[in-house]
Amino acid sequence: MKKKVYTFGLASILGTASLFTPFMNNTASAETSQQKQEIQQKRSEVNSGIESKRKEIAKLQDEQKKLETKIQELDKKALETSNKIEDKEKENKKTKKEVEALKKEIKETEKRIEERSKVIKNRVRSLQENGGSQNYLNVLLGAQSFGDFITRATAVSTIVDADKDLLDEQEKDKNKLEKAMSDLNTKLDEIQKTLADLKTLKSDLDKQLKEQANLSKQLQTKQAAAESELSDLKKEAGSLTKEEAALEQKLKEERAAVAAAAKAKEESATAADSGSSSSSKSGSVSKSNGSSNSGSSSSKKSSSPSRNYSSGSVVSSNGNAIEAAISTGSSIVGRSPYKWGGGRSQADIDNRRFDCSSFVRWAYASAGVELGFGATTSTLVGKGRAVSASEMKRGDLVFFDTYKTNGHVGIYLGNGTFLNDNSSRGVSVDSMSNTYWKKAFSGVVRRVVE
Repeated sequence: MKKKVYTFGLASILGTASLFTPFMNNTASAETSQQKQEIQQKRSEVNSGIESKRKEIAKLQDEQKKLETKIQELDKKALETSNKIEDKEKENKKTKKEVEALKKEIKETEKRIEERSKVIKNRVRSLQENGGSQNYLNVLLGAQSFGDFITRATAVSTIVDADKDLLDEQEKDKNKLEKAMSDLNTKLDEIQKTLADLKTLKSDLDKQLKEQANLSKQLQTKQAAAESELSDLKKEAGSLTKEEAALEQKLKEERAAVAAAAKAKEESATAADSGSSSSSKSGSVSKSNGSSNSGSSSSKKSSSPSRNYSSGSVVSSNGNAIEAAISTGSSIVGRSPYKWGGGRSQADIDNRRFDCSSFVRWAYASAGVELGFGATTSTLVGKGRAVSASEMKRGDLVFFDTYKTNGHVGIYLGNGTFLNDNSSRGVSVDSMSNTYWKKAFSGVVRRVVE
């Protein structure tokens, strides 16, 4: 009798446990589902933040692009103004030489006037000595005879006419010099006024360029911060996705456990002893399934590709490549207008429409030295090897800080000149001592051909 009670008690206990197992598993599943919903909600908020941050970055990039366009326009005006200042200073120097030459002529004219005055004085003195009088009237009245009077009257008339001619010549010379000096002074004043206005304009343009450069840096800082925040949001979204996947896996395992418990309940209803064995087996199966899924999850690994950037190499040459490149580039001086972004299509190349970097690339490509199709100042500054400004030689690439650091490039020719394509004059040969280029040159030089 005790044996039967014991058996019934064990079966009852196992049966009761199997009744509670689904309830417990369903409760756990509900909690997991709730966690999953919370994660999905949070991931939705993060994705919304990612989209918002992308729009912010796009807006900043658009502002940066507009700002760079404005900086390029200001930079072009600054270059044109600098060239005008240089031309006006040459004109000013030439006019000053003309003034000096006129002053010399004035001295020579004054000398001629003085000599004429001496001639007149000598004539008067001679007349006074002949007539013993202090004026022409006394000379005439002092005639001893009518014949003497006629002689004296003729002499006086001749001298007076000669003196009048001399005086007229002196007056003309004087007026001519005064007008020439007045014209030159007016011209000099206009040149100096224009020069002063140009220098003021250049100063204002430099100030605006500095302000725009500061704004550009601020936008770059904002964009970097926004991109950093976007990166963090993407990482968070990725983490939430993994967490959601883990919860989904957990739900699968819990559902599998519920199914195993239900199966155990059916088996325990047949026999209490076999039910105990079946329940143990079910637990084992559940555990086995869990460990298998865990191993599958842990076996997933992500990898990100790495990029290696190689520096430029120097092309060995006997100098022919350099001269060939310079010769080709020089052949279109004054005949190739500047085009922003030009030289990157065959049509542009055929029509000789370049910007500074594509012009340099084209010139060297014609000599068999390839610097990269679609080259920019940013890529060219990494070509060849760096050399100091004091060691730069003909054929080296020289860089200038215009609308940005290393924003302009040209080919050094020697004697302080360089061949380049600029927004003011197109393809031209310019002096590095020009106030604009001198200020923009920070000593960045690259040697691409030895």
